[in-house]
Amino acid sequence: MTTFYDKTGLPKSLAWGFIGVLIFMMGDGIEQTWLSRYIASQGLDHEVLFTVYGISVALSAWFSGVIAETIGVRRTMLLGYLVYLVGMAGFAGIGMMGLNYPVLLVTYAIKGLGYPLFAYTFIVWIAYRVDKSRLSSAQGWFWFVFTGGLNVLGAYYGAYAMERIGVVPTLWSSLVFASVGAVLALWVNKCDDRNLFVGAERPSSGTSKFRELLSGLAIMKREPKVLVGGIVRVINTTSQFAFVVFMPLYLKDYGIGDTQWASIWGSVQHPLQSDLRDRRRLHRLGADDRVVRRRGVRRERAAILLCAGDLQ
Repeated sequence: MTTFYDKTGLPKSLAWGFIGVLIFMMGDGIEQTWLSRYIASQGLDHEVLFTVYGISVALSAWFSGVIAETIGVRRTMLLGYLVYLVGMAGFAGIGMMGLNYPVLLVTYAIKGLGYPLFAYTFIVWIAYRVDKSRLSSAQGWFWFVFTGGLNVLGAYYGAYAMERIGVVPTLWSSLVFASVGAVLALWVNKCDDRNLFVGAERPSSGTSKFRELLSGLAIMKREPKVLVGGIVRVINTTSQFAFVVFMPLYLKDYGIGDTQWASIWGSVQHPLQSDLRDRRRLHRLGADDRVVRRRGVRRERAAILLCAGDLQ
């Protein structure tokens, strides 16, 4: 009998983990559609704030896989949750209460270190526990819950809550989402967390993992294609994350509030969610990844142009 998990490609053993990541990322996306506008309205430099945040996210994402292989996926995700907790509590409870800019910079950077350790480590967990024949569907599910929580549900809730309960209470509520998500992903989720690939007899060793990470720099020197691919990836991703920072400032001149902007941002992100469905269907038809990516880019471009047309 074909089950829901067989039809959708969702790994049953990690189902609670996916739900946990979705809820955790809702907490992380709470301030996404309004924080830059609010910081600027207080006379503070939002460009430096988000730049420092982006650097900390990049560093944490780079090290998350190595840390996961060294101390284990569950412990790394727990570490990410605790770091996020400290950063967000300091940001909301100290930095925002007194609008202390140095504290805002430090605590927001700490928050940026936390979420990749939690979310991106779950990708490593997926790679360990899902068979290669179903790995693409499982990865599609990860990006579905990641983007759905961060850019859609979190953005909607954050804009709605900020206008009704205020800035600081909204930021504190993100800890509730993060905590619920962590409980589901780390404790309700009972999946084996050993660094052991499906079918392997011995867990991979965690020794010299940081040396392996640093050796990647030598690989980029020997293989320019790897470096070029990384640069292209940075350029492609920059527009997505910069968009949500500067657009709230731009839209205020048109009288568009945070809730309306959250609806626009969500409409841009929603088309990306159908990549999961298209990836599974097109792979069954024999299409390669380039076809799937082209279709996703066309949908995203169409959504952005539609939103721009609404402003004219």
